[in-house]
Amino acid sequence: MPQASNRSRFPGLYIAQRAEFGTRGALSAVCRAPAETGRLPAEWVERYRADAPRIVYVVLSYATPIAWVRDDDQVIIPDCDYSLTTARHQRLCRIWLPDEKASS
Repeated sequence: MPQASNRSRFPGLYIAQRAEFGTRGALSAVCRAPAETGRLPAEWVERYRADAPRIVYVVLSYATPIAWVRDDDQVIIPDCDYSLTTARHQRLCRIWLPDEKASS
């Protein structure tokens, strides 16, 4: 899995291409739905688990899925409040993932 600095533009480029990557920090992305839901609020855990069979891409901040893409290209970015670091990661997702079919 490619490594990118989370302070550079490269995580955004990986996100735009829906490519797997990791950073030396807390941001990563995978092309599957990890079972771990980290600090995702309960109402979003339910949605995430319901979507899991159709998820093709997940952006994680620490162990929390902060954005995912389904096989029908629907982008889900939960509207949740987290730490400043995770909020920065959420902004990257909102910028680099297409918003035509976005749901939050």
